[in-house]
Amino acid sequence: MNKTLENYLVSKIKETGITTVPGHWPDFESEEEIDEFFSQAEQLSKYAQKKKEEKGKMIIKSITLKNFKSHKNTSINFDNKHTIIYGDNGIGKTSIGEAITWCLTGANLFATENVTNKLVTIGKNEMSVTLVVEKDGKEYEIKRAKKKNEIEITINGIKSTQMDIYIQLIQDKDIFFTIFNPLYFTTLAPRDAKAVLYKVLPEVSDEEVFKELPQEIAEKLKRNNFTNPNTFIERQREILKDLEEGLLKSEGNIEVYRQILNAKIPEMKTFNEAKLKELEAQLLELQKNQNVEIEKELAVLKEQYKNPPIEKPQLKDTSVLQKAREELLQEYKNVQQQIKNLTPQYITCSKCGNKIDITQKEKQHLLLKLQEIKEKGTKVSAELKATVEENEKLKKEYEEKIEKYKKTVLAKIKKLEAALNTNTNKEKIQQIMQQIESLRFEEKEVISHNEAVKALLMQKEEAKKNIREVEKEINAVKEQINEAKTLIEYAKAFNAKKLELEAAKINKYLNKVSLQLWKIVQSTGEVKDDFKILYDGKEFGILSYSERIKAGLEIANLIMGLTDIKFPIFIDNAESITAYTVPNTQILEARVKEGVKAIEVDTSQDLVFAGL
Repeated sequence: MNKTLENYLVSKIKETGITTVPGHWPDFESEEEIDEFFSQAEQLSKYAQKKKEEKGKMIIKSITLKNFKSHKNTSINFDNKHTIIYGDNGIGKTSIGEAITWCLTGANLFATENVTNKLVTIGKNEMSVTLVVEKDGKEYEIKRAKKKNEIEITINGIKSTQMDIYIQLIQDKDIFFTIFNPLYFTTLAPRDAKAVLYKVLPEVSDEEVFKELPQEIAEKLKRNNFTNPNTFIERQREILKDLEEGLLKSEGNIEVYRQILNAKIPEMKTFNEAKLKELEAQLLELQKNQNVEIEKELAVLKEQYKNPPIEKPQLKDTSVLQKAREELLQEYKNVQQQIKNLTPQYITCSKCGNKIDITQKEKQHLLLKLQEIKEKGTKVSAELKATVEENEKLKKEYEEKIEKYKKTVLAKIKKLEAALNTNTNKEKIQQIMQQIESLRFEEKEVISHNEAVKALLMQKEEAKKNIREVEKEINAVKEQINEAKTLIEYAKAFNAKKLELEAAKINKYLNKVSLQLWKIVQSTGEVKDDFKILYDGKEFGILSYSERIKAGLEIANLIMGLTDIKFPIFIDNAESITAYTVPNTQILEARVKEGVKAIEVDTSQDLVFAGL
């Protein structure tokens, strides 16, 4: 290919936008060959675009109504793109749209079911609507008929069910009504409207979001097992809370260690051990001159006074007698109860005719037994009393002997102590002992003081070591805190970017309708449900009729753009909107035209599609 043809080829590429893999162009020999190539390419491109547009698209070709409201026998052929139905008020323009929804779903224009009997022409028992539709390039004839109390559905002449219509043509009832009737969506409660939109809204994958985020954020989130943003943020907040609590504790610990480090430690004390040894030597020398024998005897006497060497008397055991008395007493009570429980039983003597108590003999026997127990008890009680008195006598005699012995020993002790007190060295010994005791107390105080000082010095060394370790921990925790905070901010950035991408996918199909499905909670960064839908800044509930139609058209355009499902749109009272953005699908308008008493159909007016 020469340079002139190459330049011509480049100009055709710029003109048409058609290209191919670099280096794979044919070796053209003339401009005519290039023109022919691009002509064929344009035709293929248009064909492909047409096929793409036909996919998922439904076109209503015609409708026939029999005994449907005011229509006794009406047939209409529709244009594939735009059909206007004219007529005066009350001649059945709206009924055309309602007949379409009834034929396809069994419901009226607003999806209300069980309305068939209200749609039949007054005075008639039978009603039918026949639709010819095209879906994905294939033609279907759907007929729904009411015959007396039964509903019959056929598709292409074959008896069918409502489910068959859904499967082959509609798929989803809410989506169909939202597109077909622009007013339908604007009448839904917010909860129901949200449910409809959730069916079609695009899911932005995590990978799509990661591609739009800075590489550092995406890689860091992936490394930290990032899956669900809200769960991830919640988990990082829990980690952050634990880390901050640990940091607070560590900072408190380090403050305690610093107080220990800064504490003033007293000096070590000394003790005069030589003075103590000197006094102990003096005491030993003086004690050698003491009357050791007197002290020994005193010690023996004091031990004897404390524990007199007098044998304790052997007391008799009374437990056997006490037990015997208790057993006799219990037996006595049992026999008494038996006598009490004995009920007289009388019989009549066959000889004398007198009444005789047959229990009398048994009662007599029990009374004798009672007397016998009483006598035994008296004997045991007397024996027990004598034993107790004898034991008391022995104890008294023993106590008197002890008292007498102690008096004798005490007199001897006092006599020896008096002899000991006359010793001339006693006072001096007492003084030295007091001095020694005082010095030993001082020695203990010094030892205790010095041990405390040593402990404080060790605490200081330990505090220095602990401060170094805790400072390392604090630095590590601060890094972990910064890491957790960074991850939270990155997760927030992920949420914000995801909402941004979802909004971008949605907003390209909307003009005055603004749609909010979620919001980011500023305090936490988490995404929460927050459904809000407005038209030109106003809630749907206060929109005018024309605004409701325009809002519904935008929602229909959104759903068709997101799903590639293109149902026809029926605009009732279309004269109320002077201009609107036309979705790229079949449009059926019903317009009021004064003085027209029969349905007029206009398929001649072209529309400029919005383009999806």
